[in-house]
Amino acid sequence: MSDPWKRDRVLDTIGNASDDAADVMSGYNRYPEQLSIELNKPRDATPEEFEAWRKQDYWSRGEYNPLFMMVVIPTLIQISMLFLMFTIILLNDYLF
Repeated sequence: MSDPWKRDRVLDTIGNASDDAADVMSGYNRYPEQLSIELNKPRDATPEEFEAWRKQDYWSRGEYNPLFMMVVIPTLIQISMLFLMFTIILLNDYLF
């Protein structure tokens, strides 16, 4: 292919950019995968370790009342904070 600036001779000597890119990319997959990280690879627990964990861990044993921990305690905290807020509002009203 020829143009007025005679670039076809220059392209023959240095090569085409698209051909170079195709040569470089020919050794890769279309979607390369990331290498796996060798960190945090725990081993499987033995049955003895598993049973010891089940006996020692508070949350795994389940010896608590979820209703009390997740509903009653946060409700009491919220009500006490509401009364604290009203107290601060009344205090500000009397002082200022």
